[in-house]
Amino acid sequence: MYGTPPIDAPGHDSLAGENAPTPLFGDDTQSFVQQMRLAAQAHRAGRLDEAIGAYLRLLAVQPHHAELHNNLGVALRLAGKLDASVCHHRLSLAAEPDNPALHSNLGNALRAANRLDEAATHHFRSISLNRTYAEGFFNLGLCLRDLGRVEESIGCFTRSLVLDPDNPRVKTEHAIALLMRGEMEAGFAAYEVRKQLADWPRPDFSKPAWLGGPIGGRRILLYPEQGLSDVLLFVRFARELKRRGAIVIVLCQALLKDLLAGVDYIDEVVAEGELLPAFDVHASLVSLPHLCHVDFEALPGEPAWLQAPPASRIRLGHVERAKLRVGVYWAAMPGQAQDRRRSAPFSEIMALAGDPELLVFSLQGGVAQKEIERLGAGGLVHDVGRGIFDFAEAATALAQLDLLISIDAPISHLAAAMGVRTWVLLPQAADWRWRLRSRSGSWHRTARLFVQPRAGDWGAVFASVRRELATIKQQQAAA
Repeated sequence: MYGTPPIDAPGHDSLAGENAPTPLFGDDTQSFVQQMRLAAQAHRAGRLDEAIGAYLRLLAVQPHHAELHNNLGVALRLAGKLDASVCHHRLSLAAEPDNPALHSNLGNALRAANRLDEAATHHFRSISLNRTYAEGFFNLGLCLRDLGRVEESIGCFTRSLVLDPDNPRVKTEHAIALLMRGEMEAGFAAYEVRKQLADWPRPDFSKPAWLGGPIGGRRILLYPEQGLSDVLLFVRFARELKRRGAIVIVLCQALLKDLLAGVDYIDEVVAEGELLPAFDVHASLVSLPHLCHVDFEALPGEPAWLQAPPASRIRLGHVERAKLRVGVYWAAMPGQAQDRRRSAPFSEIMALAGDPELLVFSLQGGVAQKEIERLGAGGLVHDVGRGIFDFAEAATALAQLDLLISIDAPISHLAAAMGVRTWVLLPQAADWRWRLRSRSGSWHRTARLFVQPRAGDWGAVFASVRRELATIKQQQAAA
């Protein structure tokens, strides 16, 4: 219900056929080339079903056509049909094994399927075939960053920028790599380039943007940019604006309004779709670390910046033998590009619930709630998520827990922002917001990170969780 994933970083695909001016296969193929061009145009326009159907019809005419298999592979990947995408890219390479763009596109499909080592092999092959292939270096940089090889990824992005110095997409991903390396000040300054991207959600405000100057006495509107997690993470910096004398207005998603309405450093909260109050300047919440010149080293020592409302309709029970009340959240919202990477198997959660010293509550939202009933876990995992309809209610449940164990989801950012002990379960290709240079979530005083040692290895993550739970219980017994 209340999960919003981070934005995925798509690779650059080489798509053939859209601008082909002449027949490619002989004088009698003009119609084929025209149909290829129309299919590619539909593809570029985002009409994927139309493009896929057209490519399939053309394959009946040219079953070994490298460009067709390539384009179809790209379209299938964008449609989420990853296994078929990989197969078509392999067929395109079978026809043209030394084409660097085809190796790079296969690497993109394998990366989307979370087969990162295979993806890296093809991306390396791509740049070895063409040392001036800027898109190839960019795609390799994304893959290496996912593998945790951040230094190498920065080298690839740097090389791509040498070859294509004005590319805002490469500059944006390079900035994210700097953030992952822990260069927070330089990373956030560089990350401002994201506002040059064509798909950046530009605010439609008549008032000017705040660029970081004096703010005392001025009414500043802070707006969300990329999702619920970013509001929960970056609204803490509104406290600094209030300290400088600003009148702080926060525009947020409706699910967050009641939660933020009780925050003492926010003067007014307005939900998206509601009439905006008067304001003098505006700023994206994501830009505040840069605009406020944040002391990042001091962040872990700061107190909690969000709290549960005093009145609550959520009441968590007790069991006499249980020593810890543990909340769990295991599945990202369906249909998102990062979903398969971030979601953990419910079977691992259910195994934790078999401990009589733990009282486990599910805060899970969305369709994944049904896994509790489907697997007969209703007596093991108590489903609280069905009664939670916004983040104010989620906060009241979190305030009654000893520990939250969660994947990368807004609920984990909320718990850590409240000062709740939070264990965050992360894929190997984890989001930059968790600052992976440390096992502790350096944004948060009470967050602990459990990162996959290898792509898809949730078993190792949960083995670490069980060891840490055993340590806590031993400490309690000794006390």
